[in-house]
Amino acid sequence: MLEAIAEALTIQIARDLAPAWGLAAVPVTVGGRGNKIHFFDSAHQATDFGWHIVDGKGLPYSHVFADASIAAGSDWITGPDSLSLTASHEVLEMLIDPAANGYCFDGRQRLWAQEVCDPVQARFYGINANGMRVPVSDFVLPSYFNRNAAAPYDQLGVLTKPFSVDKGGYAVFQKALADHEKAGRRFDVVFDRAVPRWVRAEKLDGWGRTFWRRVLNP
Repeated sequence: MLEAIAEALTIQIARDLAPAWGLAAVPVTVGGRGNKIHFFDSAHQATDFGWHIVDGKGLPYSHVFADASIAAGSDWITGPDSLSLTASHEVLEMLIDPAANGYCFDGRQRLWAQEVCDPVQARFYGINANGMRVPVSDFVLPSYFNRNAAAPYDQLGVLTKPFSVDKGGYAVFQKALADHEKAGRRFDVVFDRAVPRWVRAEKLDGWGRTFWRRVLNP
């Protein structure tokens, strides 16, 4: 199953992500070298599906957790919370923003985190790999981070404007404050109304990147 997911991600990167973002395509392999994707049964935070971050040397890596997908009624490649979707989500974001510190100005006093799957995280499409139909995550395009750009703004063409969130999606942004204001929290998160409360709580109170961005950047 991992081989099928690796093949699907390799196809997605080479065919969809790399041309859209002007990147060199990279293969995803099982047991290979390069930036790591670690699969675990469970996480410290039970509702964590996955995340990516950098190590002490600044090298990116990601974790994918099986328990959350299984608890939601999904498995490796079936269901709206399959492990292949989580892996795709984390791999694509790791390629676009490897240091997890990219932001784009929306022209309206907010800097949006360059997370390419979060705004459309409930959307996915299938790729045939290793004789299987493997679901992979939708992702936003460079036009999403340009308020004057024309559509499309994501791979599946569901978003209607830049700096927006699809049903079930969310985005982290930093708010600009007046110079005299002190000790105000500038990082915030916008959720689509369809995002369940437990998912919001996991993002805001868990140990993923959304949590740390808000805690470490008051």
